[in-house]
Amino acid sequence: MYKLRYRQIHLDFHTSEKIPGIGSRFDKRQWQEALQTGHIDSITIFSKCHHGLSYHDTDVGVRHPHMEGELLPQQIEACREIDVNCPVYISAGLDEAMIQRRPEWGVVGKGGKVFNPLAAGFKRLCFNAPYLDYLCAQIEEVVQRFDTNGIFLDIIGAVPCYCKWCMESMVGEGIDPENDDQVRQFSFKVLENYYRRTTAACRVKDADLPVFHNSGHIYKGLALQAQYGSHLELESLPTGGWGYDHFPLSAKYAGNTEYDVLGMTGKFQTTWGEFGGFKRDVALKYECAAMVAFGSKCSVGDQLHPNGEMNGDTYSLIGAAYDHVEQCEPWCADAQQIAEIAIVSHEANQHLSGQPLTRQSIPDEGAGRMLLEAHALFTLIDESMDFSPYKLLIFPDEIAFSDELTAKVQAFIAAGGKVILSGDSGLNAERTGFAIDAGLELVGKSEWQPDYIVAGDRLKRVPVQGPFVVYTGAWDVKPAGAEILAGRRQPFFNRRFDHFCSHQHTPDAEDSPYPAATSNGSVVYFAHKLFTNYRQLGQPLYRDLVEDAIELLIGPSTVNTSLPVGGRLTLTHQPDQSRYVLHLLYAALSKRGADVASARHVQPVEIIEDEIPLHDIRCEVEVGQQEVKSVVLAPQGDSLGFTRENGRVIFTVPQLRSHQMVEITC
Repeated sequence: MYKLRYRQIHLDFHTSEKIPGIGSRFDKRQWQEALQTGHIDSITIFSKCHHGLSYHDTDVGVRHPHMEGELLPQQIEACREIDVNCPVYISAGLDEAMIQRRPEWGVVGKGGKVFNPLAAGFKRLCFNAPYLDYLCAQIEEVVQRFDTNGIFLDIIGAVPCYCKWCMESMVGEGIDPENDDQVRQFSFKVLENYYRRTTAACRVKDADLPVFHNSGHIYKGLALQAQYGSHLELESLPTGGWGYDHFPLSAKYAGNTEYDVLGMTGKFQTTWGEFGGFKRDVALKYECAAMVAFGSKCSVGDQLHPNGEMNGDTYSLIGAAYDHVEQCEPWCADAQQIAEIAIVSHEANQHLSGQPLTRQSIPDEGAGRMLLEAHALFTLIDESMDFSPYKLLIFPDEIAFSDELTAKVQAFIAAGGKVILSGDSGLNAERTGFAIDAGLELVGKSEWQPDYIVAGDRLKRVPVQGPFVVYTGAWDVKPAGAEILAGRRQPFFNRRFDHFCSHQHTPDAEDSPYPAATSNGSVVYFAHKLFTNYRQLGQPLYRDLVEDAIELLIGPSTVNTSLPVGGRLTLTHQPDQSRYVLHLLYAALSKRGADVASARHVQPVEIIEDEIPLHDIRCEVEVGQQEVKSVVLAPQGDSLGFTRENGRVIFTVPQLRSHQMVEITC
């Protein structure tokens, strides 16, 4: 496995041909000082940008018309002198210079639309057009000429296209261009050909050269994306539209692959292309600390000024975060993430069942957010992965059970594993019953929307004794051996034009004959799409139900702490050092911003501005019969007192400021 360095910069340099003086203020010493101030050990620098312009002499591409000298080789030389790696960026899916010269190489929409000539912005190139030959020639030129630590290819994806070359290929292969599903499948064939040819081009000189193809998201269940690369880079700028819950789920999924993983945030207030944008230092420190806590290396996005001079404020900001990362590295290297629960990804399930690719899965996000807030030790997997390491599998809301998945889950349960199903998950393909034994008989889809849940006595966390509302409808089921954990109540009637009540919906009227939650000892079933409801509404009562179900099935968590809901934790194991490392994270998030017509990004932005310390955090970690030799704050080295009780080591962390590691040596 190719090993990444911990402290990387992704240095964007998308620079218009209209701007003069490219690289005119580049100074090797100033460049090196900025990297050293930032504690940088690797930086991705540009051969060709989205404008289609090269930052070096080229026999293939288009040299930036206003570049003084050659910028890329000077940057490489400066990096080599201070032992900083320098992978090289090549824009693949976007090339403004070439699409202006050869507009027929652009992606053509189903209705014949190519692009709006009056719109400011980049246009997509088709990988089935002769453009791919041009791109591969550019790649080969770069890897043969420059001493690089890898190639980063950007803007990669399966894009349905109806250009001349795609139409000829589809008709020639017997594909119906009027059938959207067939066109989508053809676009994946085009994508795989792109992967095969560009990866080969990257490795014409060095068969082991690291390569990454960036799609802005690691698609769960899409092996093709990782198959042609050497590692994974998880683009996830919390203030750029991804939010603070996207990265943890991506990292948990990527950690189950065979690849080393790099998280990628930005120094910007919003996202890529923001000159003069800065986030608070406490925010960047938290984001980088979260990367190492969730098992990845770090990358921070920046954009170099066209004149080539590094921004001192930027590298002071990054340096404060990367200084902390550098101190943490000994406790993170080769650490194994510990998980007792696995969410089986809805996103992956959709891809594997032939649905269109999507970057967002509401059920996955709802389940992930619940377990992050519950401080559970969990991961995210797809159904092709091994189930045996986990005590519990969660199938959120809409997981289609194929024959293969059904057999695999049945074997997992037979071996003592536990399962949580919700909504449509676990039903057979015909939706006439359950694919696995849940101790239930399926009656049909409930007519009520919304209705109400009444928690039973075994659900101890739910503080509400009476009915509370839940949306998205439910399945009506009858227990056939399962115990009822929560009941339902029906409303007077559904809201419609001829009968409605108050501002939203009708209150509860009578008990339903069908339960909301059941358990047969191995399987807990929630009749509603509880994880979707949680993602959409954030109702803590839904999380209470799931936390209780988890404890009923597998008992107390391996780790319990007094962290608030907004805290995050992970537990890792470094067997060579005979130690566990508990990572505690906390940040105070607030939403800022409003819809501004002149702004590119109009959604509110999650902001971290204040580093609010937490004090006296009680922690319990189950270590079984292992002898605990010491409990130490890392990297500070301060020893903590601890006690032992029922196979657990118990201690108190005196203070948490954004991120704290605790080393437990056994």
